[in-house]
Amino acid sequence: MASSTLKSMALFLILFNVGMGWGLAAELTVGDHLGWRPLVNYYSWVNSKSIKLGDTLVFKYDATKDYSVAEVTQYKFIACNASNAEFFDNSGSSRVTLVESGQHYFMAEGHCSDQMVFSVLV
Repeated sequence: MASSTLKSMALFLILFNVGMGWGLAAELTVGDHLGWRPLVNYYSWVNSKSIKLGDTLVFKYDATKDYSVAEVTQYKFIACNASNAEFFDNSGSSRVTLVESGQHYFMAEGHCSDQMVFSVLV
């Protein structure tokens, strides 16, 4: 009987996690092998992925070139303004786990004209 209860609990946890979108969370390197750098079509990259709640976006870039990662509001995204970003990092290796559903906006401060911007709906 205890074995049956344990199996039922394990099945429930697996189904619950999958149902919440977290059971199969993935780590996705932004830009794949190109990484986070100028003149990459990140909208094509986003459209080629199935990004979901619980996934982690991994940004790999050259921190010596003044690149950064900022998650900003839609207004700040349109204005290419990373001030008071919800998330900001310029270490060269940044990770953002998508824990809220909705539209997420990412940019590199000062590099919008270099196409270091994208948004994703989770």
